[in-house]
Formats: sequence, structure tokens, C-alpha cells
Amino acid sequence: MYSATKHIDGQGRVLAGAILGSAQYIQEKLMPFTRHTGPSLSPFNAWVLVKSLETMQMRVERMVENAQAIAEFLESRKEIKSVRFPGLKSHPEHALAMKQMNGGGGTTVGIEFVGDQSEVFAFMNRLKIIDISNNLGDSKSLITHPASSTHRRLTPEVQAEMGITPSVLRLSVGLEHSSDLIKDLTQALN
Repeated sequence: MYSATKHIDGQGRVLAGAILGSAQYIQEKLMPFTRHTGPSLSPFNAWVLVKSLETMQMRVERMVENAQAIAEFLESRKEIKSVRFPGLKSHPEHALAMKQMNGGGGTTVGIEFVGDQSEVFAFMNRLKIIDISNNLGDSKSLITHPASSTHRRLTPEVQAEMGITPSVLRLSVGLEHSSDLIKDLTQALN
């Protein structure tokens, strides 16, 4: 299953997905489901996705480069307890990620702050270029607080098992110039 709403669309305009599987799975499981539920993509949304595929590689490559620069920057900051990004040599699965991800670390950076949730929220509110939103894979850089948004229904114990604490943010890095994003992060940290 793949969310086409993310990198394929790249601008959060379309709600779409793709289910991939063997011919047997498609025939025996997926076709009966779709026959009874009728999920289908509008022609316009399908066209948007096809047009977006034309620039997807270029967009994702830029996002990966930006994410690497931002992760390296954040790792050097005293306000940051840890940075979770497979492109960093400090990541426990760095070698595997480089092998599986064509030498890139992805477009999403996990950031754990030294401070508490109120300091994290104050940081988010000081950002000027990066927007607060739960989406991923957008051409615009987006940041969210998983403990109070995407993962809020999980118990604090389950969140902790997943590495989600009140001081963790998830940054989905977009297409803006990395130096502009680093300036924005710097002014919000100061």
C-alpha cells in the first residue's frame, strides 16, 4: 500500500493511494472489495498524479539533499537531544539505509528537544517558513508534534515505546532552499 498523496502528488492536492500485490491477491482479495465499495480516483486527480510523476524524481532528490543538510545542522545544536535521520552516520541503521535507499536518508527528520512540550510548541510557533501540518512528502516543509496530533490516541506508554515523547517533532522537508530552512530553524531555536 502506498499513499500517492505524499511524494507522488507532492503538493497535498490529491487524496489517493495505490495497492500493489500479486495477481492472485488482486484477483481474490482486492477485486471483490473494490467491486462492493467502489473506490475510484476521479479523472482529474488521476491526471494531477500523472503530471506530478514527471517531476517526482527531481523533487524527491532535492528534498533528500535538504533533509541531509538540516539533519546535520540540527545534530550540532545544543537545544537538540537527538536527531533521527537514516542519512546521519550516527543513526543505528545508517549502513542499511544507505544500501536500501540509494545513498539518501529520506525526506523526514525526527527531532527530540532537550526541553519540554511547552518549549517545543514555542519553537514551532516561531517558525516562519516551515508550516505546522501533519502531512508528509509535500513540496513545502511541514512540521508536526506527533504526541499531540498523529499519535495522540496512543497511550503515553505506547508512544514512549515508539520513541514519541512530548519533546519530539517530525519534520517533513520540502523543496525550499536548505539555507533558508536552516535560517528559519536557527531563528526559531534562538
